[in-house]
Amino acid sequence: MEKKFIQLMVCAGVVFATFSTVGVPFASADPPVVPGNPYPSQGSSGVTVFIKLHWSNSGAGVMYDVFFGVDTQPPLVSSHQGTTSYDPGILDFNTTYYWQVIAYNPDNESASGPLWNFLTADDSPPFNPIITAGPITAGKNIQLNFTAIAPDPEGNQIYYQWDWGDGNMSTWLGPYYFGDHVVTPYTWVENGTYDIRVRAKDTYGKVGAWSAVHSLSIHPQIKFTYLRPGFVLICPFGYDLAYGYINYFEMLGLTFILGTLNSEFTVNTTVSDAVYKVVYQMGNLISTSDVWTAEDENISGNHSLGWFFISPGLYQATAYAYDIHGNLIDKTPREFVFYYQWKFKVIKSLLARIGLPTQTE
Repeated sequence: MEKKFIQLMVCAGVVFATFSTVGVPFASADPPVVPGNPYPSQGSSGVTVFIKLHWSNSGAGVMYDVFFGVDTQPPLVSSHQGTTSYDPGILDFNTTYYWQVIAYNPDNESASGPLWNFLTADDSPPFNPIITAGPITAGKNIQLNFTAIAPDPEGNQIYYQWDWGDGNMSTWLGPYYFGDHVVTPYTWVENGTYDIRVRAKDTYGKVGAWSAVHSLSIHPQIKFTYLRPGFVLICPFGYDLAYGYINYFEMLGLTFILGTLNSEFTVNTTVSDAVYKVVYQMGNLISTSDVWTAEDENISGNHSLGWFFISPGLYQATAYAYDIHGNLIDKTPREFVFYYQWKFKVIKSLLARIGLPTQTE
């Protein structure tokens, strides 16, 4: 009996020594699953440069190391991240990228995914531009503004080139940021009909197609009704009576108006259907500090009026025509003499125009 007790104690001691050395065994965590289902898929091409990498979930508590680059042994770019996606930022065009994901469970056991690769797409040209704003009719020698936009598939900056339809093309203008509405001015010097178009290229030199044509008619939009060079007018209460024609005044580009002192003076113009508002400016060419304006937004039957109260002198009246969008589409100046008695300053100014000597007062 005593011998059996001693043997039992020896076995218990061996067991105790064993467990005190290696510890109590415990259950291991599940090994990680090999990462799979890559996006973009293995060997794919034409991949957008804005791609975000994804792979399948390998279980709860799993962490990932991500390797990514243009070499077949890509560098580590993210260590022990908890999500199954990685954003590499904007990639290069027409480039092969390699990537690999290693999964780790809570016991730091690992499972390496295969080495994947994909080829990014080449740079695409901008979409066809759209001319979003610009007049369709205007007068010559008026600076007109045209607005265009051309989105780029990759969000690159954009250059624009305009074909103005008169044999002239702009240089490449820009660069402008993605989404900018770009305003470009141009002036036509001859009457006619012009087909305007624009195209775009990105900063990588990819040129897109031409836009749809924007047709523009250049012809006078406003003209003075009575202030015609060479004519003598009577202006007792405003003015609308033609009295005669003198070739000398036409040579000077002037109209001669007879009226009372400090008379009300009516400026009459005929306008096109495109004109919504007319602003008149009256300036005294002898006393240059005297400048007045009048505005007419009540155009009726293609006729417009402006009222002024003026004294004798040499004047220039300018009529500015605006369309419904507030764009200046034409202007016309006209000089005239308002004359009620012999005024030396007026005569002196006229003589100076044709180079004749003048006397002092």
